[in-house]
Amino acid sequence: MSDNSAQDKTEKPSAQRLDKARKEGQIARSRELQSAALVLLGGVLILSMSESFGGFATAIMHLQLELDHADSNEPGQMLRHLGDAATLALNAFLPLLVILWLVSFISGMIPGGWLLALKGASPQFKRLNPLSGIKRIFSSQSLVELLKSILKVSMLLSVMAWVLWSHWLELLEMNRQPLGVGLATGLRLVALAVIWLGLVLLFIAVLDVPFQRWSMLKKLRMTKQEVKDEHKNSEGSPEIKSRIRQLQMQVSRQRIDRRVPEADVIVTNPTHYAVAIKYDASAAEAPYVIAKGTDALALRIREVAAQHNKTVLELPELTRAIYHSTRVDQEVPAGLYNAVAHVLMYVIQLNAFKAKGGRRPAPLPQFKIPASLRR
Repeated sequence: MSDNSAQDKTEKPSAQRLDKARKEGQIARSRELQSAALVLLGGVLILSMSESFGGFATAIMHLQLELDHADSNEPGQMLRHLGDAATLALNAFLPLLVILWLVSFISGMIPGGWLLALKGASPQFKRLNPLSGIKRIFSSQSLVELLKSILKVSMLLSVMAWVLWSHWLELLEMNRQPLGVGLATGLRLVALAVIWLGLVLLFIAVLDVPFQRWSMLKKLRMTKQEVKDEHKNSEGSPEIKSRIRQLQMQVSRQRIDRRVPEADVIVTNPTHYAVAIKYDASAAEAPYVIAKGTDALALRIREVAAQHNKTVLELPELTRAIYHSTRVDQEVPAGLYNAVAHVLMYVIQLNAFKAKGGRRPAPLPQFKIPASLRR
């Protein structure tokens, strides 16, 4: 059953699925990159301190071996000698350990970024299931890890053999060298081997990082049904619905601000509905709606109309009929032609009266709205 489910997961993980996985601590991590960074830096540090380490080791040995005869009878004095040696070693190695820890921390975050997921760190008892453990042992991920381990061990042995073969004369000479010089030579050879091993691990990490990302995305793939269910749940989320309403309101306000200045007349309910009407013989055969809205949008239509000196008429029945029967950029129904024509003619006469004076146009009659268009 689980095999069939895995085969059915053909869809890429959604942003919501990826976000949920990240909160649970499921992100791509490459241990190879972390190991390569630590080994490389360790090799560089050993190489840089190889010369000084010989003198440092000699000083430690002298500190422990050159004792006053009187001090040997005082246990407290011996403890002070040990404390001085430990302090000297701590002061020398603590900065190096801090640097290594920082590099380990930073390199570990590179593939998936910084993440603090308590859920991912909490114990999950389903991992203790023997059947699940057996499946993990024989999974493709385990096979890849096995191949990487074999490759790393093989390359480690090859690098060590090459270093020993290339520098065997120096190894023989170490027996004849003073303590400090011999330690410096040995550390330099160790550093050389470590750096070469770090370069090998870096090569493996370059291949491992994209593989880990691909493996994680494959693990998070979804079935078609999961995609449908997630989409359905997202649409039902109050946060998503609120965000959609905000975007719709924003788009509607922008359209109102852009289109209302082009209107010939605005008819209202007067407060709950508002419709902007335009007649352009070159664009349509009949008057058409260029903007409409209720409540807050209706108020916005009236505000924009007032800003651009557009005529606003309170015609409740006609406004509701147009609003419910006509979409934006659609011509008004044939049953409302006569009423809308009267309104447009009235606006023309009213504008002429305002501009030139003379006789004020007669008030608009009570329009008869067809029963099929009444609201």
